[in-house]
Amino acid sequence: MTTPQAIISGVVQGITEFFPISSSGHLVILHSLFGVREETVAFDVFLHFGTLISIVVFFRKDIINMLGRDRKMLKFILAACVPTFIMGILFKDAVEALFSNVRFVGAALIATGIFLLFASLSAICRKSLHKTGPLGMVNSIVIGIAQGIAIVPGISRSGSTIGTALIAGLDEETSLKFSFLLALPVILGANLLKARHIYGNLVSIDTIPFIAGGAAAAITGFLAIKAMFGILRKNMFFLFGIYCILAGASVIILLK
Repeated sequence: MTTPQAIISGVVQGITEFFPISSSGHLVILHSLFGVREETVAFDVFLHFGTLISIVVFFRKDIINMLGRDRKMLKFILAACVPTFIMGILFKDAVEALFSNVRFVGAALIATGIFLLFASLSAICRKSLHKTGPLGMVNSIVIGIAQGIAIVPGISRSGSTIGTALIAGLDEETSLKFSFLLALPVILGANLLKARHIYGNLVSIDTIPFIAGGAAAAITGFLAIKAMFGILRKNMFFLFGIYCILAGASVIILLK
């Protein structure tokens, strides 16, 4: 992979990790357009590490507070991680085979879009009635299950978790914050699992494209997180649903 391709991939990763449009699905499509045929596990680790940095920097105060006084939020995040990791371990091999199926990714994007439209409608109705609910342990576990489903390429992790939180009655800020903080242990755990398979190949890797891609993912990821708060407050979440449906349909029609 060339450095320009790596930077473009990093920008796409940073945006799509936090915009609810599926980072894995978009990277599959992008690499198909680039004609990339080599194994991208090592590169994916660098991209995800970039988005991990963006979360840590943006939510640094919340993370410090969570590890100090607000232990309740930490318990909710750990509870949500349990079903996610169980589903990841059980279905890892089956899901990895789907990354080469671009048309399946298109279908999954359409499914994501439909879910986002439903979640957006639910949030708008709840806001008009001035009804919000607490996070709680049950909702945390349900959101964790939704995140586990998002290991499928084309199913958005942020879309699944934010959408489920909105449907459960959580307010926009809590939904976003919990979704993005929940990404920390998940991205870190997934990277550790992948990283142990690439250590032996590090000496043969051209690190410049990898570092460039990771840096691009970190910068755009930070900006995407900031943008998401404004988008959700303005009731524009449904636009992501429309985008996913159109993108998924285009992939099925145009790509093989």
